Amino acid sequence: MTMETWADKAVMITGGAGFIGAHLAQRLVAEGAVVRVVDNLERGSEANLGSARGRIDLRVADLCTPGVAEEACRGIDVVFHFASKVGGITYYLSKPYEVLAANVAMDGAVLDAVLAAAVPRYVYASSAHVYPGELQTTPDAALIHEDQAIPASPELSYGWAKLIGEQAVDFAITEGWPLRASVPRIIGAYGPRQDVDLATGSAIPVFIRRAIEYPERAPYSVLGTGRETRSYCYIDDIVEGLLRSVDAMDSHAMVGPFNLGTEDRIAIGDLVDTVIAISGKEITPEYDTSHPTAIWGQALDCSLARSLLGGWRPRVTLREGLERCYRDIETRLTADSS
Repeated sequence: MTMETWADKAVMITGGAGFIGAHLAQRLVAEGAVVRVVDNLERGSEANLGSARGRIDLRVADLCTPGVAEEACRGIDVVFHFASKVGGITYYLSKPYEVLAANVAMDGAVLDAVLAAAVPRYVYASSAHVYPGELQTTPDAALIHEDQAIPASPELSYGWAKLIGEQAVDFAITEGWPLRASVPRIIGAYGPRQDVDLATGSAIPVFIRRAIEYPERAPYSVLGTGRETRSYCYIDDIVEGLLRSVDAMDSHAMVGPFNLGTEDRIAIGDLVDTVIAISGKEITPEYDTSHPTAIWGQALDCSLARSLLGGWRPRVTLREGLERCYRDIETRLTADSS
């Protein structure tokens, strides 16, 4: 399969009404694929599918309910599995068992269904959170390579669940199931239509919302010291990499695990300053250091992705991506208040 032949391919996306899944669904619809989405809408939204909604078979259901995943996989050529129990750092730290149990159960249900339905190609979305915390203890920590996930020591139970999911895919192929798969470890995906809830949203949409609502909602509070570093990759570039990983299955039964993102990093304080500059407002951020920093520096070596995915590399700069997100969130908040 190549990207030129997505037309009429049957594709199922779990969590396809969520942030990454919805962007992928819209791209696949534009490519002519027949798209099915399964999402319980716990965090996703039908609105995320935008103008593509009318061409998508949306099934609102829980993948752990017996029969749901099996039915959804019937007649499908490619499954992209994004459904996951996710949230902000506070949620991960306060509900570690809930996160682990829910994700292991969901990943198992989907993979079982993929194998039972003999789906030939499977993309299991993993995460940078699989990597040991000791590799991320300084803002300038070295770029992390794929083979450094083992010995395992993720900071969060979410990362443990993703490692288990990765191993399950690998074991299924090793055992001889007729499956080709890719396992992208996604880092820092951001873009339009991301969750802007101040309690559950990730850093970029939360920082942007705080800037838009300032000074009505003050102070401008940021969790951490501002010296922590992260890397961010625009959603269109992530989607491109995901599609190319399906192409790579032509020559690899197991594509990866591979890091998918950008090797560039930015200090959280500099990220905040960039958002504030885009807002055009005079804002002095206040940093909340009452909680210890779990991850000081997170950036991955993405050279394997460039090799496996035909020279893929991110194209949208962080400044350009932030400006697009600012306009998107400003529009959404205005619409919500009218």
